Amino acid sequence: MPLARPLVLAILLAFLALRVAFRRTRDPRAAVRPRREKLLTRTMTVAVVLPALGWLGTVGEAWGDVPLPEAPRWAGFALALLGLAGLAWSHAALGRNFSPWLELRQDHGLVTGGPYRWVRHPMYTAGFAQVVGCGLLAANLLVLGLPLLALSALVALRLPDEEAMLRARFGADWEAWARTTGRLLPKIGP
Repeated sequence: MPLARPLVLAILLAFLALRVAFRRTRDPRAAVRPRREKLLTRTMTVAVVLPALGWLGTVGEAWGDVPLPEAPRWAGFALALLGLAGLAWSHAALGRNFSPWLELRQDHGLVTGGPYRWVRHPMYTAGFAQVVGCGLLAANLLVLGLPLLALSALVALRLPDEEAMLRARFGADWEAWARTTGRLLPKIGP
């Protein structure tokens, strides 16, 4: 698929642009487990960027390429775009509350609108969509596998702390909201 490389590059650049647009300074004293957070975010960045750059820099076949028909690759592109849209929507809904670290601002409010109406952690859901989408588009095991592994580890390590932090700050409001929303996917049924 001749357009795969420029499309993956465009998705990665769009992701970086979104993160930079919503970046804010953090208060390292307010962060939960700041050393682990720094390690997780750096590992995630390396796991996404290095395989993609390696794959983008190859001419012809790259190590880890798999023969994948064009239809699933285009589906991957659509999934990656949905991930980007979900990320932008999540960022917009969070506004000043966004942080790439586990921390709450002094004036932090519980966000329950936008995608947070249905899912407690839509940014992670969007991240999974983008990672899987780029991996399918690239049809490359490294472009899919390393970022997916790193994101899975980040989410598994972060989610319990993130939810405990929100529960401690927002109490009954958080509990009521959590009962009506799913963690990563919308809750189905009562």
